[in-house]
Amino acid sequence: MRILLAISALISLSILNPSSAQAHAALVSTFPTKAAIVPTSTNRVSMLFGEDILVIKGKNPNSISVTDSRGMKVSTGVAIVSGTKISNALTAPLTAGKYTVKYRVVSADGHVVSGSYTFTVK
Repeated sequence: MRILLAISALISLSILNPSSAQAHAALVSTFPTKAAIVPTSTNRVSMLFGEDILVIKGKNPNSISVTDSRGMKVSTGVAIVSGTKISNALTAPLTAGKYTVKYRVVSADGHVVSGSYTFTVK
């Protein structure tokens, strides 16, 4: 009987206290939206993640790089992180064309999340 109670307790604990290894900063939304065709230029790109993004004092392990269709960088400065949001300024105005956004963030649990998406300025 004690063994059965101990097994039940362990199962309950694993359900009620999920491992932090399962929680990574998943990309929730982007601005401009992935694959969007926007009618006018924007001066900033931003992304929202499902978990806080890690900020190390004096260092920013997170980045956003935006390039045009020729591979020329149009993002400026250092990415700014605030909780679950990261953003970066763009040279303005962007000309008509396709832009690629590459990102790399470190989630609060220490895991690196990276990827890319595109948007087009009409």
